[in-house]
Amino acid sequence: MARPVRWLRLFMRWAKMITGQSYYHQPQGLGKAFRPGELAGYFNDLTCKTLWNGQIDVEGVPVNILDDGRRVYFATTIAQKALGHWDKWLLDRDEKDKSAFLSLCRWLLVRQDRRGGWPVWTELSLPLSSPYSAMTQGECISAFVRAWYLTRENEFAEGARRALALMCEPLENGGTSIYEKGDLFLEEFPNRPRSTILNGWIFALFVYDFWLAFKDDNAHDLFKLSLDTLKCNLFIYDSGYWSYYDTQGHLSSPFYHDLHLHQLTALAMVENDAAIIDFRDRWAGYRQKRLNRLRAFGLKAFQKLREPGEVVVIK
Repeated sequence: MARPVRWLRLFMRWAKMITGQSYYHQPQGLGKAFRPGELAGYFNDLTCKTLWNGQIDVEGVPVNILDDGRRVYFATTIAQKALGHWDKWLLDRDEKDKSAFLSLCRWLLVRQDRRGGWPVWTELSLPLSSPYSAMTQGECISAFVRAWYLTRENEFAEGARRALALMCEPLENGGTSIYEKGDLFLEEFPNRPRSTILNGWIFALFVYDFWLAFKDDNAHDLFKLSLDTLKCNLFIYDSGYWSYYDTQGHLSSPFYHDLHLHQLTALAMVENDAAIIDFRDRWAGYRQKRLNRLRAFGLKAFQKLREPGEVVVIK
């Protein structure tokens, strides 16, 4: 009976995602207050993340419940909620959003470990080569530099620097970066062979925010090196009719395909590069064709049934 129940749960998750009822798969367009070259709104619209519909602790911090019943704090969820409140505060100037943003940032700062990270994959018991995620590191950096900008508290600046240093560490040293022949891949799931999930890589790339805040040459060099690597590798994520989720041949769900389009739009606003614009426009064209959408949905559903995974990775 275990397998049918598992497939039923998978089907229910997909149904929620497709109908827009999943907290984790609501549309995330271009940030509504995003202005390239300025430390303003976040590049991705995370305002939907402020509407948390799960459990919270006594401090009002989201608590994730896994399939096996474990209650965990998932730093990615918390950082995204913080960034959503930041943008809502910029747009509406509601002090409740400002307070929620700072409260969540302080929570993350207190729980940043000695290496400068949040071991999200240890929390989920995933056997990866590093317990950290470049995506989580990058999103926490983006939140911290905004908290610093708002409060001028040096603790946030130092927390962002430590998070950046760990993200830059090679996988072999427990970091989230893979260096290959002069290229730099920022890994959401750091492991060998690398999977290099596209959306996680782009979230991590917005260490660009650290450079905006502090004009730090190392952060800018990191951003440029990994961005150049991305531009040279975008073709790997092109199936000819849809985008791939990672370099292991997993097709994107409709949610992640759309997320890729918005992320590439933001990158094109930061760096007006023909390669980025070309893939963004090509993938937008794929999205317009009904046959492509049906084909992608069918293959993605098959892949999900074939590889359902042992743990629900919430993102």
